[in-house]
Amino acid sequence: SKEALAIGQQLSSLNAKMYGAFWCSHCYEQKQALGKQVFTSSESNGGGTLVEYIECSKDGVDTQFKLCKEKDVPGYPTWEIGGKLYPGEMELEELQEIIDGAMKK
Repeated sequence: SKEALAIGQQLSSLNAKMYGAFWCSHCYEQKQALGKQVFTSSESNGGGTLVEYIECSKDGVDTQFKLCKEKDVPGYPTWEIGGKLYPGEMELEELQEIIDGAMKK
């Protein structure tokens, strides 16, 4: 949706990251809510993704298990927005509220 893409672009400007695990159904739902344009590399994003997805499961592809441990990620999914961690699957409205708060700083 246009709303999800706009939120993805705002998250990108805040260098937001989503920590998750390949087996986590809430992570899957979160990715679906934002849409694949947000998590897939594209030319319009300069060849990168709008939001970096970080795999925390030891068995996951391109796992960054150590980084997740260092960041003390409490569960999946967890968002890192403006340097703060926000655990849990978020509705688009909830993400927008966090973004608005982070952008005021």
